[in-house]
Amino acid sequence: MIKVRKLLSRTVVTLMTAVMIFGHASVAAQARESIDTSKNGSLSVTYKFGEDKLFDGVNSRIYKIASATEGGSFTLDPGYIDRSSIKDLDGITDEASAQKEWKQILDDVMPYAVSEHKPDQEVVSIGGQAKFNNLPLGIYLVCADNFYETENTYAFTPFLISVPQLDENDSWVYDAKAGSKCEKFDRMVDLELHKRWNDDGYTDKRPSSIDVKIIKNNELYQTVTLNDSNNWTYAWKEKPGNTWTFEEVLASDSGYSASISESKTYKEDVASEIYTITNTYTPPTTPPPSDDEHHEDNGGHDDGDGGNQEFPDVLGAVRKLSELPAVLGARRLPQTGQLWWPLPILIIAGVALIVKGIRRNRNI
Repeated sequence: MIKVRKLLSRTVVTLMTAVMIFGHASVAAQARESIDTSKNGSLSVTYKFGEDKLFDGVNSRIYKIASATEGGSFTLDPGYIDRSSIKDLDGITDEASAQKEWKQILDDVMPYAVSEHKPDQEVVSIGGQAKFNNLPLGIYLVCADNFYETENTYAFTPFLISVPQLDENDSWVYDAKAGSKCEKFDRMVDLELHKRWNDDGYTDKRPSSIDVKIIKNNELYQTVTLNDSNNWTYAWKEKPGNTWTFEEVLASDSGYSASISESKTYKEDVASEIYTITNTYTPPTTPPPSDDEHHEDNGGHDDGDGGNQEFPDVLGAVRKLSELPAVLGARRLPQTGQLWWPLPILIIAGVALIVKGIRRNRNI
């Protein structure tokens, strides 16, 4: 089974790290004092829409992705540093590119965090606020479930934040606070899943159908079958802001590898998400054995005789005796000039004739 897992960003992925994490482009560059790593911290996240709409009952989770150092910097934790294309957090010093770089880190580590790890803490908001206590110092990924009302859906954008964080005086504050960005949707999203093949010249290797597991927010949503009859496409509608993952059921020795791409469109009158799974066929690198190699594998003998062949000693034959034509006597050739039983008679008769001739010569 080829397993295809890709965590997809929320409806609107806007990283607020440049403002909410540090308040500056680089913590290490702006810090005026060292971090007391013997302390633990806390984090309060406010879930709010507009000026006065606070949400009770929002399920919120945090994942620690980096650790704080006494020097006032942060280093990615094991596992996350392997996934992030940006390794050196201290190198994020340019304010013009800092937001883009932190967004890249978010996109790199979020799939690994939510699919491979349990949350460090999980709480439900009360009075619009989710409070996380007794936290080891570091950088945290904050995620929250959508909030549903009768006609509206509210989606909260995931973000990164440091604990502790810098205040306006460049002092470390160990009780960090943040507000989550919220998007409101009053319509369903049109979703499509497409299968594409990259196997020119090898279409005979392509399976007649593929089963794909559609996973919504880490739970199985539906298993669909894609084939020629549905043009390798499946469409459905759902509320916005969900995380979609796809697992393709395909034999591990099929020769196909899978990749996935996405396209999202959100406008006043359009809300669509299109996901495309592309299967690419890679031909075997080792050619099949030739006829000569097959002959050598059989020990140089024809199949069926176990390697024990009898060959005639005449005519330069290379065939089995059982294959000799019937005109040659099948199993034996005629052995001429080798009859011995008349020889004694002929010798006696010859001697008698010689004696008779000698007697006749004497009487003359």
